[in-house]
Amino acid sequence: MNENNKNIPRMLLKLSIAILAVSLLSVAPIGSVKATATDTVVTRTLSTTTPIPDSTFDVMLNITGLQIGGIVETIPAGFTFVSTMHPSNQTYIAGQKVMFAVVSETSIKYEVRAPSEGSGTFCGLWYDALSEKEGDTGSTSVSVKVPETPTPSPTPASTPIPSPSPSVPGFEVVLALAGLLAVVRQLLVKRKRKVKGGK
Repeated sequence: MNENNKNIPRMLLKLSIAILAVSLLSVAPIGSVKATATDTVVTRTLSTTTPIPDSTFDVMLNITGLQIGGIVETIPAGFTFVSTMHPSNQTYIAGQKVMFAVVSETSIKYEVRAPSEGSGTFCGLWYDALSEKEGDTGSTSVSVKVPETPTPSPTPASTPIPSPSPSVPGFEVVLALAGLLAVVRQLLVKRKRKVKGGK
């Protein structure tokens, strides 16, 4: 973008303000519009700097010392201007730029829609038609807060309960037979001794 293109918003702002000032001065008594010694200050406040996806939020411009002039706000890419209560014949929209012609207002509120994701920076310029001074409104960062998907709580590891040893089928029978064999053996041993001793 060359230097001439960068100055287009300022030139449009000054031209629009000059036209507005001339039209207002032609219908207003000359003594009613006086430049004051107050320094011009324009600040921006957002109702949230972390909007949720596709939600709307408010941007408030607080104005001090600007009787006749204008403000050009640049909305971040992806964010969309929705509405304002500022008079429609004093509000102009061109792409991401919104221009407000100011006539003794102390605040301007407008609404913006957030995209489904992304971040950016609001910035702007002001111009005082009476003092022919200009300045910026500072910058305000904004970032869409994507809700986190809840992670399921880990299921506590269960301690396995030892199951009783499976019973071997016929185990009791085997024990009974082993016991019976032991008894038979003892009897046989006794009998052999008797037989040997009787000879």
